[in-house]
Amino acid sequence: MSGVDAMAQDETTGDATPVSLVTANRRGRTTTRLNEINMRFADLAGTANLPVLDLGCAFGVATHAALEAGATVHANDIDPAHLEATARDAPPGTWERLHLAPGAFPAELDFPPESLSLVHASNLLNFLTGEEIEAGFAKIAGWLEPGGRFLSISGSPYAANIRAFGPVYDSNRAAGLQWPGECHDLPAVSDDPTIRELPMFLHLVDPDVLTRAARAAGLVVEEARFFHRAGTPDYIALDGRENVVFVARKPIPEDEKGQMHP
Repeated sequence: MSGVDAMAQDETTGDATPVSLVTANRRGRTTTRLNEINMRFADLAGTANLPVLDLGCAFGVATHAALEAGATVHANDIDPAHLEATARDAPPGTWERLHLAPGAFPAELDFPPESLSLVHASNLLNFLTGEEIEAGFAKIAGWLEPGGRFLSISGSPYAANIRAFGPVYDSNRAAGLQWPGECHDLPAVSDDPTIRELPMFLHLVDPDVLTRAARAAGLVVEEARFFHRAGTPDYIALDGRENVVFVARKPIPEDEKGQMHP
């Protein structure tokens, strides 16, 4: 499905502006408005010393905001249609600072060591296995400059359209599974219409598993918590824990002396 086709059937505001678009590669919906983590990414990107990376950029909402803030941005996605739209709709005068980076993260993506100030992932980790998250965090730790940050927002096990998975997740967690939120047969736990927009596999993450993986990669965790983002649609809204916000930093020498990087 193309972005144009998706736009015709998606939610709109009173001025007919799409609130969300169905992704071209069956990875759910992507918002057309910046959420709180997207905004933080754009703000930090505006003061970045080095280029920044937007993983799974979809149609480029966060990428465009970072470009407008003055950053040089590597926009990554696995779908050529998404990258085409990201380039086509880039703010005027920013094209020289936009670099398209096609490929699946983490396996198909590489950057020189310490070449990035910031890495952003909005609803990308949900499509990775636990092993891929571990490998991805290790790569991010290598790409970031000292003091550079990784920011992400992800779906948690506590969402209305997958409410039946909550008890499964709780049981997996109680049993000590390393990645209790891995769901290998999504239609088996939900018949919500939005499930048709998603793949069979979905990884519903929590703050603890991301914290463990980031620390194993050598990152310093700054923020890891369940989160209710502004504008959460009714089909997702449940109990305020629908998302996980996660921020980690690559250590700098001062960290080893007990000082905190601003």
